[in-house]
Amino acid sequence: MVRATLIATDGPYLEACLEVQGQRFIVMDEFSVSAETMPQVGDRFDFEFSAELDENQSWAQIFSPEHPQRQGLEHIDGWRYQAYGRIVSVAPVVVDCAVLQVEDVVRSSDPALIGEYVAFTITRLGGYLA
Repeated sequence: MVRATLIATDGPYLEACLEVQGQRFIVMDEFSVSAETMPQVGDRFDFEFSAELDENQSWAQIFSPEHPQRQGLEHIDGWRYQAYGRIVSVAPVVVDCAVLQVEDVVRSSDPALIGEYVAFTITRLGGYLA
């Protein structure tokens, strides 16, 4: 969970712009579906990211040594992002990407993966009120 500020939204299930930890993110608006709880532009609120992953990426692509060893998200277009992170646990594999942790980028129970850096594509970054 993070604290987010709503910058703009096109409405439920459309694009929204949030600021989290000083960075702006374009996300699928899954948080303004209810008029009673919908944040207004400028509101700060607790937010939980959700991430749909590109399932066509191979192990070799995800673990490529050419990826920078860093944590964070790089905007591609719309709500698509290139994610960079470090594996913090296995079974399930959890990748820490700084502003969010993503589960099941790959599947493994090998503890030797802990500490490895990976990169993968998020095809839809969204989220909910926490």
